[in-house]
Amino acid sequence: MDTESRKYIAAYNQLLKACDTVYHNAAAAAGLSDCAFWILYSVQDSDHTCTQSEICDNSSLPRQTVNSALKKLEKDGYLTLRRINGSTSKSIHLTEAGNALAQKHLLPVLEAEQRACDAFSDAEKKQFLNTFQRLVERLNTEICQSLKEMD
Repeated sequence: MDTESRKYIAAYNQLLKACDTVYHNAAAAAGLSDCAFWILYSVQDSDHTCTQSEICDNSSLPRQTVNSALKKLEKDGYLTLRRINGSTSKSIHLTEAGNALAQKHLLPVLEAEQRACDAFSDAEKKQFLNTFQRLVERLNTEICQSLKEMD
């Protein structure tokens, strides 16, 4: 295997894990599981009412994991789930306690993200996202191909 490529992959994986740790620490500081944190983050950051399906799609978290975390957040009084008319989907609504938790722990994270991103030019942000998206797509293609070959 190409040594330079292996170094690149190791650095890439290390950065992904470091980023996960940043958000894990934010979740822990709020007294939340990572999944609960991402649910509240999604609801706080959205400009519309979120559903469980949207959270699963946007976070790449398993449906059952999200469902369990939603039930716990509901039990703890941070949100309510309301069935959407004519659908099996439920909309997620923060309670007063959920809004307070989001203001205290999620809003500072969103603001910190904004400040971090503001340190880069629009061109740098666009280039990073384009490159990262191409890498993820390429990884998916190559890994799926490798898995097919194993069968």
